[in-house]
Amino acid sequence: MKAFRIHTGTKLKPFGDSINDALLGGLSLGITVSRALVDAGLEPELAPIEGRWPENQAFLVLPDTQFVSRACLKAFLQDCADKPKGVWRLALRRGPASDYCLPLQDVETEANPQHVPFDVFWVSGNTPIDGSSWPKLRDWLIERSRIVELDPGDEVEWIDEPRPGPPKQQIALPRSLILAAQVRHWVHLLWLNHLMPRLRLREHWAEHAFLAKAKTMGHKNPYDRLARLNIIGRGCDIHPTAYVEGSILGDGVRLGPFASVRDCVLGEGVEVGDHTHFLRCVVGANCHTLNDSTFIGCTFYPDSTLANIKIRHSVLGKKTFLTSGVIFWDECVDAPATVRDKGEERPTGRWNLGGCAGHNCLLGTRAIFTAGREVPNRTMIVMRPEEGATKIPTQAELHTLYVLHEGRIMPLHEALPGYSTDEIEFPEPP
Repeated sequence: MKAFRIHTGTKLKPFGDSINDALLGGLSLGITVSRALVDAGLEPELAPIEGRWPENQAFLVLPDTQFVSRACLKAFLQDCADKPKGVWRLALRRGPASDYCLPLQDVETEANPQHVPFDVFWVSGNTPIDGSSWPKLRDWLIERSRIVELDPGDEVEWIDEPRPGPPKQQIALPRSLILAAQVRHWVHLLWLNHLMPRLRLREHWAEHAFLAKAKTMGHKNPYDRLARLNIIGRGCDIHPTAYVEGSILGDGVRLGPFASVRDCVLGEGVEVGDHTHFLRCVVGANCHTLNDSTFIGCTFYPDSTLANIKIRHSVLGKKTFLTSGVIFWDECVDAPATVRDKGEERPTGRWNLGGCAGHNCLLGTRAIFTAGREVPNRTMIVMRPEEGATKIPTQAELHTLYVLHEGRIMPLHEALPGYSTDEIEFPEPP
Protein backbone atom coordinates (compact mmCIF):
# COMPACT_ATOMS: atom_id res chain seq x y z
CA MET A 1 0.00 0.00 0.00
CA LYS A 2 1.17 3.48 -0.85
CA ALA A 3 1.72 6.43 1.48
CA PHE A 4 1.90 9.80 -0.25
CA ARG A 5 3.79 12.58 1.57
CA ILE A 6 2.77 15.83 -0.08
CA HIS A 7 5.49 18.41 -0.68
CA THR A 8 4.09 21.68 0.70
CA GLY A 9 7.13 23.86 0.07
CA THR A 10 7.27 24.83 3.75
CA LYS A 11 10.53 26.39 4.93
CA LEU A 12 11.44 26.39 8.60
CA LYS A 13 12.39 29.86 9.82
CA PRO A 14 14.91 31.22 10.56
CA PHE A 15 16.96 28.44 8.93
CA GLY A 16 15.38 28.57 5.49
CA ASP A 17 15.63 24.77 5.16
CA SER A 18 12.93 22.51 3.83
CA ILE A 19 10.69 21.24 6.60
CA ASN A 20 11.84 17.73 5.68
CA ASP A 21 15.33 18.62 6.98
CA ALA A 22 14.16 19.73 10.43
CA LEU A 23 16.24 17.99 13.13
CA LEU A 24 13.99 15.63 15.06
CA GLY A 25 15.37 13.14 17.57
CA GLY A 26 18.76 13.09 15.86
CA LEU A 27 17.26 12.46 12.40
CA SER A 28 15.42 14.63 9.91
CA LEU A 29 11.64 14.94 10.04
CA GLY A 30 11.40 13.37 6.57
CA ILE A 31 13.43 10.29 7.55
CA THR A 32 11.62 9.94 10.88
CA VAL A 33 8.16 9.87 9.30
CA SER A 34 9.28 7.70 6.37
CA ARG A 35 10.62 5.11 8.79
CA ALA A 36 7.30 5.11 10.64
CA LEU A 37 5.47 4.56 7.34
CA VAL A 38 7.74 1.67 6.36
CA ASP A 39 7.40 0.14 9.84
CA ALA A 40 3.63 0.23 9.40
CA GLY A 41 3.89 -1.72 6.13
CA LEU A 42 3.43 1.25 3.80
CA GLU A 43 5.51 2.34 0.83
CA PRO A 44 6.35 6.08 0.98
CA GLU A 45 6.18 7.92 -2.33
CA LEU A 46 6.12 11.44 -3.65
CA ALA A 47 2.66 12.81 -4.27
CA PRO A 48 1.35 12.01 -7.76
CA ILE A 49 0.34 14.69 -10.18
CA GLU A 50 -3.33 15.50 -10.63
CA GLY A 51 -5.27 12.65 -12.17
CA ARG A 52 -2.67 9.96 -11.43
CA TRP A 53 -3.88 8.77 -8.03
CA PRO A 54 -4.24 5.00 -7.56
CA GLU A 55 -7.58 3.53 -8.62
CA ASN A 56 -9.43 0.93 -6.55
CA GLN A 57 -6.61 0.92 -4.00
CA ALA A 58 -6.34 2.07 -0.39
CA PHE A 59 -3.60 4.56 0.40
CA LEU A 60 -2.46 7.12 2.97
CA VAL A 61 -2.09 10.86 2.38
CA LEU A 62 -0.24 13.33 4.64
CA PRO A 63 1.78 16.54 4.13
CA ASP A 64 5.52 16.80 4.77
CA THR A 65 4.79 19.06 7.77
CA GLN A 66 3.06 16.23 9.63
CA PHE A 67 4.78 14.16 12.31
CA VAL A 68 3.19 10.89 13.40
CA SER A 69 4.75 8.25 15.64
CA ARG A 70 4.97 4.57 14.76
CA ALA A 71 2.44 3.46 17.37
CA CYS A 72 0.03 6.22 16.37
CA LEU A 73 0.20 5.31 12.69
CA LYS A 74 -0.25 1.60 13.36
CA ALA A 75 -3.25 2.21 15.63
CA PHE A 76 -4.84 4.49 13.02
CA LEU A 77 -4.39 1.97 10.20
CA GLN A 78 -5.71 -0.84 12.36
CA ASP A 79 -8.88 1.12 13.13
CA CYS A 80 -9.30 2.09 9.47
CA ALA A 81 -9.14 -1.56 8.42
CA ASP A 82 -12.57 -2.12 10.01
CA LYS A 83 -14.11 1.05 8.59
CA PRO A 84 -16.29 1.37 5.47
CA LYS A 85 -14.75 2.67 2.30
CA GLY A 86 -14.20 6.41 2.07
CA VAL A 87 -11.89 9.01 3.61
CA TRP A 88 -10.88 8.75 7.27
CA ARG A 89 -8.90 11.31 9.25
CA LEU A 90 -6.64 10.81 12.28
CA ALA A 91 -7.52 12.59 15.54
CA LEU A 92 -6.19 12.33 19.09
CA ARG A 93 -8.37 12.63 22.17
CA ARG A 94 -7.65 15.91 23.95
CA GLY A 95 -4.99 15.58 26.61
CA PRO A 96 -1.27 16.09 27.20
CA ALA A 97 -0.26 14.06 24.13
CA SER A 98 -2.37 16.16 21.77
CA ASP A 99 -1.79 19.55 23.43
CA TYR A 100 1.92 19.66 24.27
CA CYS A 101 2.85 20.89 20.77
CA LEU A 102 -0.56 22.35 19.90
CA PRO A 103 0.08 26.15 20.02
CA LEU A 104 0.53 27.71 16.56
CA GLN A 105 -0.51 24.53 14.74
CA ASP A 106 -3.01 24.98 11.90
CA VAL A 107 -5.55 22.50 13.24
CA GLU A 108 -9.28 22.83 13.83
CA THR A 109 -10.43 22.29 17.41
CA GLU A 110 -13.61 24.39 17.40
CA ALA A 111 -15.91 21.81 15.79
CA ASN A 112 -15.21 19.19 18.45
CA PRO A 113 -13.19 20.30 21.48
CA GLN A 114 -12.91 16.69 22.66
CA HIS A 115 -10.24 15.80 20.10
CA VAL A 116 -7.55 17.33 17.86
CA PRO A 117 -7.63 16.36 14.16
CA PHE A 118 -4.40 16.00 12.18
CA ASP A 119 -3.67 15.88 8.47
CA VAL A 120 -3.30 12.10 8.17
CA PHE A 121 -5.93 10.68 5.78
CA TRP A 122 -6.75 7.11 4.83
CA VAL A 123 -8.47 6.81 1.46
CA SER A 124 -10.08 3.51 0.45
CA GLY A 125 -12.36 2.47 -2.38
CA ASN A 126 -12.73 4.08 -5.78
CA THR A 127 -12.51 7.65 -4.47
CA PRO A 128 -11.35 10.10 -7.14
CA ILE A 129 -9.17 12.81 -5.60
CA ASP A 130 -9.43 16.40 -6.74
CA GLY A 131 -6.78 19.01 -6.05
CA SER A 132 -3.48 19.87 -7.69
CA SER A 133 -2.07 21.73 -4.68
CA TRP A 134 -1.93 20.80 -1.02
CA PRO A 135 -4.39 23.50 0.20
CA LYS A 136 -6.99 22.39 -2.37
CA LEU A 137 -6.34 18.71 -1.69
CA ARG A 138 -6.56 19.25 2.08
CA ASP A 139 -9.91 21.04 1.79
CA TRP A 140 -11.22 18.27 -0.45
CA LEU A 141 -10.13 15.54 1.97
CA ILE A 142 -11.46 17.33 5.07
CA GLU A 143 -14.84 17.90 3.44
CA ARG A 144 -15.28 14.16 2.79
CA SER A 145 -13.48 12.71 5.80
CA ARG A 146 -14.76 11.06 8.95
CA ILE A 147 -12.81 11.05 12.18
CA VAL A 148 -10.92 8.11 13.67
CA GLU A 149 -10.23 9.15 17.26
CA LEU A 150 -7.33 7.51 19.08
CA ASP A 151 -6.82 7.57 22.83
CA PRO A 152 -3.11 8.21 23.58
CA GLY A 153 -3.62 7.78 27.32
CA ASP A 154 -2.80 10.14 30.15
CA GLU A 155 0.72 9.00 31.01
CA VAL A 156 2.75 12.12 31.84
CA GLU A 157 5.81 13.31 33.69
CA TRP A 158 5.26 16.54 35.61
CA ILE A 159 8.08 19.05 35.10
CA ASP A 160 8.63 22.10 37.31
CA GLU A 161 9.11 25.23 35.25
CA PRO A 162 11.25 27.94 36.86
CA ARG A 163 9.60 31.32 37.13
CA PRO A 164 10.52 34.42 39.13
CA GLY A 165 7.91 34.77 41.86
CA PRO A 166 4.68 32.87 42.53
CA PRO A 167 2.68 30.99 41.49
CA LYS A 168 4.74 27.86 40.84
CA GLN A 169 4.31 26.46 37.33
CA GLN A 170 4.29 22.85 36.16
CA ILE A 171 3.86 21.35 32.73
CA ALA A 172 2.76 17.83 31.82
CA LEU A 173 5.34 16.13 29.59
CA PRO A 174 3.43 13.38 27.72
CA ARG A 175 5.03 9.94 27.78
CA SER A 176 2.70 8.23 25.32
CA LEU A 177 3.82 6.23 22.31
CA ILE A 178 0.87 7.65 20.36
CA LEU A 179 1.88 11.13 19.21
CA ALA A 180 1.09 13.40 16.29
CA ALA A 181 1.95 17.02 15.61
CA GLN A 182 2.22 19.54 12.82
CA VAL A 183 5.70 21.06 12.40
CA ARG A 184 5.64 24.50 10.86
CA HIS A 185 7.46 26.70 13.42
CA TRP A 186 10.72 26.29 15.34
CA VAL A 187 8.76 26.00 18.61
CA HIS A 188 7.13 22.81 17.30
CA LEU A 189 10.57 21.39 16.59
CA LEU A 190 11.72 22.34 20.10
CA TRP A 191 8.69 20.87 21.88
CA LEU A 192 8.69 17.66 19.86
CA ASN A 193 12.36 17.14 20.66
CA HIS A 194 11.47 17.29 24.36
CA LEU A 195 9.52 14.07 23.73
CA MET A 196 11.74 12.32 21.19
CA PRO A 197 14.45 10.80 23.45
CA ARG A 198 11.93 8.90 25.58
CA LEU A 199 9.77 8.07 22.53
CA ARG A 200 12.71 6.58 20.60
CA LEU A 201 13.81 4.57 23.62
CA ARG A 202 10.31 3.22 24.19
CA GLU A 203 9.99 2.29 20.52
CA HIS A 204 13.30 0.45 20.80
CA TRP A 205 12.38 -1.49 23.94
CA ALA A 206 8.87 -2.26 22.64
CA GLU A 207 10.46 -4.70 20.20
CA HIS A 208 13.12 -5.95 22.61
CA ALA A 209 13.09 -9.10 24.70
CA PHE A 210 13.79 -6.98 27.79
CA LEU A 211 10.22 -5.67 27.70
CA ALA A 212 8.68 -9.14 27.75
CA LYS A 213 11.00 -10.12 30.59
CA ALA A 214 10.11 -7.02 32.60
CA LYS A 215 6.41 -7.78 32.16
CA THR A 216 6.84 -11.35 33.41
CA MET A 217 8.65 -10.00 36.48
CA GLY A 218 5.49 -8.17 37.47
CA HIS A 219 6.52 -4.55 36.93
CA LYS A 220 3.42 -2.34 36.84
CA ASN A 221 4.93 -0.14 34.15
CA PRO A 222 8.05 -1.81 32.71
CA TYR A 223 8.73 1.20 30.48
CA ASP A 224 9.61 3.27 33.55
CA ARG A 225 12.45 0.90 34.37
CA LEU A 226 13.57 0.44 30.78
CA ALA A 227 13.48 4.21 30.12
CA ARG A 228 16.45 4.61 32.44
CA LEU A 229 18.56 2.35 30.24
CA ASN A 230 20.64 3.73 27.38
CA ILE A 231 21.52 2.96 23.78
CA ILE A 232 25.27 3.44 23.37
CA GLY A 233 26.83 3.63 19.92
CA ARG A 234 30.11 2.12 18.81
CA GLY A 235 33.40 3.62 19.91
CA CYS A 236 31.97 5.86 22.63
CA ASP A 237 34.41 7.12 25.27
CA ILE A 238 32.57 7.69 28.57
CA HIS A 239 34.62 8.81 31.56
CA PRO A 240 34.07 6.67 34.69
CA THR A 241 32.73 9.70 36.58
CA ALA A 242 30.25 10.68 33.83
CA TYR A 243 26.53 9.91 34.23
CA VAL A 244 24.17 8.76 31.47
CA GLU A 245 20.49 7.93 31.96
CA GLY A 246 17.66 7.31 29.50
CA SER A 247 19.65 8.55 26.52
CA ILE A 248 20.74 7.58 23.02
CA LEU A 249 24.41 8.13 22.18
CA GLY A 250 25.60 7.91 18.60
CA ASP A 251 28.89 6.43 17.48
CA GLY A 252 32.04 8.07 18.77
CA VAL A 253 30.44 10.20 21.49
CA ARG A 254 32.88 11.39 24.18
CA LEU A 255 31.85 12.36 27.72
CA GLY A 256 34.38 14.14 29.93
CA PRO A 257 34.79 13.84 33.72
CA PHE A 258 31.60 14.45 35.70
CA ALA A 259 29.56 15.11 32.56
CA SER A 260 25.84 14.36 32.83
CA VAL A 261 23.46 13.34 30.04
CA ARG A 262 19.82 12.58 30.91
CA ASP A 263 16.84 12.03 28.59
CA CYS A 264 18.83 13.11 25.53
CA VAL A 265 19.80 12.13 22.01
CA LEU A 266 23.44 12.85 21.12
CA GLY A 267 24.52 12.46 17.50
CA GLU A 268 27.71 10.90 16.20
CA GLY A 269 30.97 12.46 17.33
CA VAL A 270 29.46 14.74 19.99
CA GLU A 271 31.99 15.79 22.65
CA VAL A 272 30.70 16.77 26.09
CA GLY A 273 33.18 18.73 28.22
CA ASP A 274 34.03 18.29 31.88
CA HIS A 275 31.16 19.07 34.31
CA THR A 276 28.79 19.81 31.41
CA HIS A 277 25.13 18.82 31.76
CA PHE A 278 22.47 17.98 29.15
CA LEU A 279 18.83 17.39 30.13
CA ARG A 280 16.02 16.66 27.61
CA CYS A 281 18.16 17.83 24.69
CA VAL A 282 18.67 16.71 21.10
CA VAL A 283 22.24 17.41 19.95
CA GLY A 284 23.28 17.09 16.31
CA ALA A 285 26.39 15.25 15.12
CA ASN A 286 29.87 16.61 15.80
CA CYS A 287 28.78 19.29 18.25
CA HIS A 288 31.16 19.87 21.12
CA THR A 289 30.91 21.79 24.37
CA LEU A 290 33.34 23.63 26.53
CA ASN A 291 33.56 22.79 30.22
CA ASP A 292 31.04 23.69 32.96
CA SER A 293 28.05 24.29 30.68
CA THR A 294 24.38 23.45 31.28
CA PHE A 295 21.69 22.93 28.64
CA ILE A 296 18.06 22.07 29.43
CA GLY A 297 15.36 21.27 26.87
CA CYS A 298 17.40 22.51 23.89
CA THR A 299 17.86 21.45 20.27
CA PHE A 300 21.25 21.93 18.64
CA TYR A 301 21.90 21.32 14.94
CA PRO A 302 25.19 19.61 13.92
CA ASP A 303 28.73 21.01 13.98
CA SER A 304 28.13 23.68 16.65
CA THR A 305 30.38 24.79 19.50
CA LEU A 306 28.45 25.27 22.74
CA ALA A 307 29.46 27.04 25.93
CA ASN A 308 27.11 28.60 28.45
CA ILE A 309 26.32 28.69 32.14
CA LYS A 310 22.70 27.74 31.45
CA ILE A 311 20.64 27.79 28.26
CA ARG A 312 17.06 26.45 28.34
CA HIS A 313 14.31 25.82 25.78
CA SER A 314 16.28 27.15 22.80
CA VAL A 315 17.20 26.04 19.27
CA LEU A 316 20.54 26.69 17.58
CA GLY A 317 21.32 26.09 13.91
CA LYS A 318 24.28 24.22 12.44
CA LYS A 319 27.86 25.52 12.69
CA THR A 320 26.87 28.04 15.36
CA PHE A 321 29.32 29.24 18.01
CA LEU A 322 27.72 30.06 21.36
CA THR A 323 29.72 31.75 24.12
CA SER A 324 29.04 31.96 27.85
CA GLY A 325 28.16 35.65 27.62
CA VAL A 326 24.95 35.04 25.64
CA ILE A 327 21.63 34.88 27.47
CA PHE A 328 18.40 33.49 26.00
CA TRP A 329 15.97 34.79 28.59
CA ASP A 330 13.37 32.05 29.08
CA GLU A 331 11.48 33.03 32.23
CA CYS A 332 8.45 35.20 31.51
CA VAL A 333 7.19 37.42 34.33
CA ASP A 334 3.86 39.06 33.47
CA ALA A 335 2.55 36.88 30.60
CA PRO A 336 3.43 33.74 28.59
CA ALA A 337 5.91 34.09 25.76
CA THR A 338 4.98 35.17 22.25
CA VAL A 339 6.80 34.42 19.00
CA ARG A 340 6.83 35.98 15.57
CA ASP A 341 4.61 34.00 13.19
CA LYS A 342 3.05 34.97 9.87
CA GLY A 343 4.10 38.58 10.34
CA GLU A 344 2.65 39.10 13.81
CA GLU A 345 3.22 38.26 17.46
CA ARG A 346 1.32 35.14 18.47
CA PRO A 347 0.94 33.61 21.95
CA THR A 348 2.51 30.27 22.83
CA GLY A 349 0.94 29.77 26.25
CA ARG A 350 4.38 28.87 27.66
CA TRP A 351 5.92 30.63 30.62
CA ASN A 352 9.31 29.12 29.78
CA LEU A 353 10.58 29.64 26.24
CA GLY A 354 14.05 30.66 25.09
CA GLY A 355 14.98 31.63 21.56
CA CYS A 356 16.22 30.36 18.21
CA ALA A 357 19.39 31.17 16.26
CA GLY A 358 19.87 30.26 12.61
CA HIS A 359 22.77 28.52 10.90
CA ASN A 360 26.39 29.77 10.97
CA CYS A 361 25.85 32.28 13.78
CA LEU A 362 28.59 33.65 16.02
CA LEU A 363 26.93 34.68 19.26
CA GLY A 364 29.49 36.58 21.31
CA THR A 365 29.41 38.24 24.67
CA ARG A 366 26.90 40.73 26.05
CA ALA A 367 23.95 39.50 23.97
CA ILE A 368 20.63 39.11 25.80
CA PHE A 369 17.61 37.83 23.86
CA THR A 370 14.11 38.08 25.31
CA ALA A 371 11.79 35.07 25.28
CA GLY A 372 10.65 33.82 21.87
CA ARG A 373 13.07 35.82 19.72
CA GLU A 374 14.74 34.35 16.63
CA VAL A 375 18.11 35.30 15.17
CA PRO A 376 18.68 35.15 11.38
CA ASN A 377 21.29 32.92 9.74
CA ARG A 378 24.91 34.12 9.80
CA THR A 379 24.36 36.66 12.58
CA MET A 380 27.60 37.71 14.30
CA ILE A 381 27.51 39.42 17.69
CA VAL A 382 30.77 40.52 19.33
CA MET A 383 31.69 42.63 22.32
CA ARG A 384 32.23 46.36 21.88
CA PRO A 385 35.83 47.43 22.64
CA GLU A 386 34.72 49.72 25.46
CA GLU A 387 33.00 46.79 27.20
CA GLY A 388 36.31 45.11 27.90
CA ALA A 389 38.67 46.42 30.59
CA THR A 390 42.01 47.04 28.89
CA LYS A 391 43.45 49.59 31.35
CA ILE A 392 43.45 48.75 35.06
CA PRO A 393 45.00 50.87 37.85
CA THR A 394 48.05 49.42 39.53
CA GLN A 395 46.64 50.21 42.98
CA ALA A 396 43.14 50.93 44.26
CA GLU A 397 42.57 53.98 46.45
CA LEU A 398 40.81 53.51 49.81
CA HIS A 399 37.09 54.42 49.92
CA THR A 400 36.99 55.07 46.19
CA LEU A 401 34.39 53.67 43.80
CA TYR A 402 35.64 52.47 40.44
CA VAL A 403 33.70 52.04 37.19
CA LEU A 404 34.40 50.61 33.73
CA HIS A 405 34.42 53.54 31.37
CA GLU A 406 35.58 53.43 27.73
CA GLY A 407 37.67 50.32 28.32
CA ARG A 408 39.34 51.70 31.47
CA ILE A 409 38.80 50.97 35.15
CA MET A 410 38.79 54.44 36.68
CA PRO A 411 37.42 56.31 39.72
CA LEU A 412 33.72 57.02 39.49
CA HIS A 413 34.15 60.73 40.22
CA GLU A 414 36.47 61.04 37.20
CA ALA A 415 34.29 59.04 34.81
CA LEU A 416 31.00 60.61 35.91
CA PRO A 417 31.65 63.87 37.77
CA GLY A 418 28.91 64.73 40.24
CA TYR A 419 27.33 61.26 40.20
CA SER A 420 26.75 59.49 43.50
CA THR A 421 25.15 56.20 44.52
CA ASP A 422 23.16 55.23 47.60
CA GLU A 423 23.92 51.54 47.16
CA ILE A 424 27.27 51.61 48.97
CA GLU A 425 28.07 53.37 52.24
CA PHE A 426 31.68 53.68 53.29
CA PRO A 427 32.53 53.56 57.00
CA GLU A 428 33.94 56.64 58.65
CA PRO A 429 37.76 56.71 58.47
CA PRO A 430 39.46 55.77 61.76
